[in-house]
Amino acid sequence: MGPLRLEARKKMNKTTLVSPPSLARAGKKSLVVAKRSARLDQWLVWLASHLILIFFTIVVVYPVIWMFLASFKSNGEVVSNVWGLPTTLHWENYTSAWQTAQLGYALLNSVIVSVGTVIVVTALAAAAAFAFAKLRFRYATFLFLIFIFTMQAPVPVIPLYVMLVKLGLTNSRLGLILPMVAGGLPLAIFIFRAFFQSLPSELLDAAKVDGCTDFVAFLRIVLPISGPAIATVTILQFVGAWNEYFLALILVRSPEMRTIPLAIQVFFYAWGRTEWQQVFAALSVASLPMIILYMIMQRQFIQGLTAGSVKG
Repeated sequence: MGPLRLEARKKMNKTTLVSPPSLARAGKKSLVVAKRSARLDQWLVWLASHLILIFFTIVVVYPVIWMFLASFKSNGEVVSNVWGLPTTLHWENYTSAWQTAQLGYALLNSVIVSVGTVIVVTALAAAAAFAFAKLRFRYATFLFLIFIFTMQAPVPVIPLYVMLVKLGLTNSRLGLILPMVAGGLPLAIFIFRAFFQSLPSELLDAAKVDGCTDFVAFLRIVLPISGPAIATVTILQFVGAWNEYFLALILVRSPEMRTIPLAIQVFFYAWGRTEWQQVFAALSVASLPMIILYMIMQRQFIQGLTAGSVKG
């Protein structure tokens, strides 16, 4: 039994001497394979995500580009050369559309109504959202839920129209601004409240130590760092007010008070069957302000949408 045990011990020693390097090589190979697999997965995810983004970019951007190109074509070329580039740039389409549709009055009215709506909604919503987010008072949650509920509530059109008629606000810019402000406040309060809740409470505590009231702290500390939320509310409210058609349809009577959507609708019914290039020119003029606004404020817009996702 002695020699057998000695031989078994020698075999065990050999295995212990040989096995660690082999295990290390196997571990390195598996690590290399895992890294390659991870890189391949990352590359596939990157490729798939970019292909999806490119597809949706084409779906969204190409109609706008096509509209601009069609606005420079002649009437016959819009029908005969649908997908091609214009052979000659017809700048007279814009001058004809500007004069016939009275786009000058429409642009002025839309700018006044949209800017006025944005200013009033931003001021009121920021103050209300600051109170809901940072101040403690009775029925705060109940009042906030009422604002949230009104986001889904339908607009009482007939009572609204009767009230504006009795107040003498029909066929006026103020009559368009006030209903848009009432409709835009709930969403704006929701966005501002989410952003203010993400701000650290130490900011307000430090301001109170320095002797600031809540109102002064709101004006001097909170508002200056609320650029993303302000940009988000500005873009959403401006686009909503700029594209508002139904209120203008029921409240505006004179051509001089028409906004862009109503002016284009009247222009389309007058020329849409024959002068398509002028219709596209009018649509291009109406789309430019919104495109420029979003291009300027797109970074702040995205930051404002995601500001309330993480607290701290």
